[in-house]
Amino acid sequence: MQKIDNAEFRYEPSIMFTADTTFLMAREPVLRRMPDGSLFSLIYTGGPCEPHPDNVVAAVRSTDDGKSWSYPQVLFKHPRRSCWGTELFTGGDQPFVIFQTFDTPSYYQELRAYITTTSDNGRSWSEPQTLPGVPANFSVRQGRVLSDGSWLFPVYWQEVRSNWQNVLDWGKFNPWSAWFFVAGVIRSTDRGRSWSLHGSCSTGATLSAWEPEVIEVAPGKLRMFIRCESPEHCLWEAESSDYGIHWTKPVPGAVSNPGTKFTIYKVRDQWVMLNNLCGRNGADAARNVLSLLTSSDGRNWKEKFEIARVTRRTPDSPFEPLPQMAYPHGFADDQRQALYLALDGIRKFFFVKIPYADILN
Repeated sequence: MQKIDNAEFRYEPSIMFTADTTFLMAREPVLRRMPDGSLFSLIYTGGPCEPHPDNVVAAVRSTDDGKSWSYPQVLFKHPRRSCWGTELFTGGDQPFVIFQTFDTPSYYQELRAYITTTSDNGRSWSEPQTLPGVPANFSVRQGRVLSDGSWLFPVYWQEVRSNWQNVLDWGKFNPWSAWFFVAGVIRSTDRGRSWSLHGSCSTGATLSAWEPEVIEVAPGKLRMFIRCESPEHCLWEAESSDYGIHWTKPVPGAVSNPGTKFTIYKVRDQWVMLNNLCGRNGADAARNVLSLLTSSDGRNWKEKFEIARVTRRTPDSPFEPLPQMAYPHGFADDQRQALYLALDGIRKFFFVKIPYADILN
């Protein structure tokens, strides 16, 4: 294991971003390769925490395959609303970003999703527009091109089931006690010219279904994995047999998860999941170990090895009291035979490359 600061890594890391007096925090890197070969990552930053009125979408870039990274550049900033970028899609004619704006006190209750394209590898972007054909009130996750050529993006949104008059006030009101996330998907069969919304996957009257991930295990046969802070401490799962138009009721699955974001990629004939597994070192350490799991069928998973772990659990800021190694994002690069990953260490992002050979052996 290689050590940097308060973390250990199985593979040599580089530092993508470190918080400073200009960018006080950052969360949720979104990493892709642009057509010119550069690595490009969105970062959710601005203000001291999230959600915050100063939140913006910024980006960092590497032109040497991840050895060094540029200083963050702000891409999208709204004069009255927070901005949050969640997807950079490179599977179409032009790369596009989907980001959300929101009013901070609503705590993501009234998200507005926008799409914007680039023709110069992320140096400039088109005027953001809402996605045609669907309401814009959702957060968009990692998209996929399905076997029939259609595009599918998991989404989730909040349902208000009580306390409709409340705004965010941590001293008086906990939004998780009244506003609950529900998962679904948006689909496009015409390469993004129009979209349709499908599914309303709920994990119950008092639980949130959010940050979903969808994979295609056979033509038209999809599996949705859902983050849910339920007593089972696992990912919930739902299925579709018609390319995501209809979905079964979600049920608790067999993959452990402490209530955190995970991602899944295809490496040759194997599915690869990046996930924090709970139950390692107690509740306080639920996000301190990031593991790689593999599956040949998308249903049965086994842990392959640890990617990184936090070694010192002392408070790092008043807003993020515990350092973490979580919220992975990246892509599988068949040409270079490596899985490229950005890791969120709270106020610092790390980049690692995992050779296919280590995953498949």
